[in-house]
Amino acid sequence: MISDDMFQHAAGGYGGQGTLCGSLGACSSLINLVTFDNKNTHNIMISDLINWYASYNHPTDEFDAIVHFPGQKRVVPASPLCHISVSTWAVANNVKIASYERKDRCAKVAGKVAMQTVTMLNAYADGKWAPVAPGVSEKTGTCLACHGPAGDHNQQGQMECGLCHTQTEDHAG
Repeated sequence: MISDDMFQHAAGGYGGQGTLCGSLGACSSLINLVTFDNKNTHNIMISDLINWYASYNHPTDEFDAIVHFPGQKRVVPASPLCHISVSTWAVANNVKIASYERKDRCAKVAGKVAMQTVTMLNAYADGKWAPVAPGVSEKTGTCLACHGPAGDHNQQGQMECGLCHTQTEDHAG
């Protein structure tokens, strides 16, 4: 039995650090438990979940009947990072990060990520799972040609490069 508190540390992007969205980390752990094999299925599915999250218009309105702040403006985060996802949403909704309205948003996001994970795992169990999220953008793919693991710059990652880097920075040296 898994403790209800097992993933409490994931709140706020792991210990409040704003790194990976905690719901992604928790659900990735569950995907790993269910699908780990010698074909890398777990990593392929986790990558799809992360790409889905980054391209999804959060928060869903599916939980509006049970939250304090229904009808929140939805925002595509373009990143799996907590600080980018939450900050982008907070700016669009003109709310403070420490507000209860933001906590409602994150609860809805966590619920939707859990639903997406269950949908993926059910399809996997039925032998029908296929990726649903877009892969890396054309711009990021171009960056990864040189800056990825096979390129000269020996970097790792598939997140949208333009969120943090400008073309000038990327090619400065």
